[in-house]
Amino acid sequence: MKRYITLFTLLAVFATTFAQGWVSQASKAVFSVVTYDKDGNVLNNGNGFYISGDGTAIADYNLFKNAQKAVVIDATGQKSDVLFILGVNDMYDIVKFQTASKKNSFLTLAAKGKKGDTAYILPYKATSTQKASIKDASDVAGSYAFYTLGIATSEKNVGCPLLNANGQVLGLMQKGTATECYAMAANYANELKVNGLSANDYTLNSIGIMKALPDNPADAEVFLLMAQNADVNTYQALLNQFISKFPNESEGYLKRAQLEIDLQQHAEAEADLKTYFEKHADKADAHYNLGKLYYTYASLHLPNPYSDWNLDKALSETQQAVDGSNRAIYVRQKADILLDQEKNQEAFDTYASLIDSELKDNALVYTFMAQCKKNMNASEDEIIAMLDSAVAQYEKPYGTEAYPYLYARGLRKIEAERYRDGINDLNEVEHIFGGRAPAGFYMQREKAEMKCRMYQQAADDIDEASRLEPYNVEILTEKASVYVTLKDYDKASTAAQQVIALAPDSPYGYRLLGFCQLNQNQKKAGLENLRKAKELGDENADVIIQKYGK
Repeated sequence: MKRYITLFTLLAVFATTFAQGWVSQASKAVFSVVTYDKDGNVLNNGNGFYISGDGTAIADYNLFKNAQKAVVIDATGQKSDVLFILGVNDMYDIVKFQTASKKNSFLTLAAKGKKGDTAYILPYKATSTQKASIKDASDVAGSYAFYTLGIATSEKNVGCPLLNANGQVLGLMQKGTATECYAMAANYANELKVNGLSANDYTLNSIGIMKALPDNPADAEVFLLMAQNADVNTYQALLNQFISKFPNESEGYLKRAQLEIDLQQHAEAEADLKTYFEKHADKADAHYNLGKLYYTYASLHLPNPYSDWNLDKALSETQQAVDGSNRAIYVRQKADILLDQEKNQEAFDTYASLIDSELKDNALVYTFMAQCKKNMNASEDEIIAMLDSAVAQYEKPYGTEAYPYLYARGLRKIEAERYRDGINDLNEVEHIFGGRAPAGFYMQREKAEMKCRMYQQAADDIDEASRLEPYNVEILTEKASVYVTLKDYDKASTAAQQVIALAPDSPYGYRLLGFCQLNQNQKKAGLENLRKAKELGDENADVIIQKYGK
């Protein structure tokens, strides 16, 4: 009997010694996590562990929620900053992140555990483990395991690893109950990643620490696009990360230069633009994009613009793009710049070359050609002919795509005093709007209708405008004026009173109200309001006073 006891004791000692061997090594991969808020105050303390030797680690998501900074401290006391968030899932309370460590102990991911297996919870700075049996290994998130263990464990172990008998990690420990505890598969956490659309992910954005860009350059560019409305420091850091991660991708240098221009960091922008051009394989396209950047900058009309970033430089770059590849989009930019330079005939000819191009925007091209004609003081017939060609690209019944060209032609005809023709175009625009045009549209049409004595239509339009914007002083003033012309002094008086209520310092409301009152046999009140209008600077009020004040 003593022999058997001795053998059993030896086996137990051997098993313990074996277990202590991997515990000692595994414990080096477990660390403490400290997170901080925006003011540098400690937010949370918890645990996590490395899953690769390059500083990639996982921990409990709730530790990081609202954190602006985080530091991990390994079992030897070595500290390492958390650099990037690599992925997150709030349903399973897991966050994957990159630390500054480049050489660290880590846990090897285990194959999926099963019900009845023995597992071990390894606390931070542990010399021994807490043994447990897997009560359940449910499939979640596809084929990953969510482990239920038939024991209770301390909340201090949340974020610690659950290991199999070989010291490989099965899962990340989570909060439990008084009778059981849980762990989410570590190999699921390892698959967490940031994709192109993650910039708008609420859970990811609940962590203020920098996010790692996707590994694919195209996805990373989408991420940058989605993140461009972030604060300047965050966006600049993302751009720096993009360039560091993809140093041969030219787009990163262009985007960073655009931000540097906004920040008036012109020397830095110049350097990045030079690198952009060097790394961009399509030189014609590079010239085009540089031309676009300079064109946009020159269009801002800044009081103290930088160096020679002007329309001439924009045109030079664009012309080199055209010379390298006569793409319609390059020619279109050239025409736009020429138009802004008031080189109207050259712009007109350049636009004309784009008719029936692959851009398929003949209507817009004809509209710009009309602008060139106007700038060259061409006849109204020539200008309107261009707009006729723009509208002719569409057939009745007109759809929404025809709206801007009908509107432009209608306003041009009205400006040329072809009121009824212009009104006809505006009527077509209203049909496109389904009878629900904005207030300004109705006031524009009303003014044209008044010019050609379409009084009832004018009254209907100004009424509709004031219904849509009942507190618009300009519309109410126009309404009062229309009804004065129609000699409907009751309606004119009401509109004028509304003007005065909204803008008590406006002379026009007083003048219109005073004139109405004179015509309503309220001479005393009328003259008082006219004098008030005169005091406020309306010289026309004095003419009326001279006529009716005798």
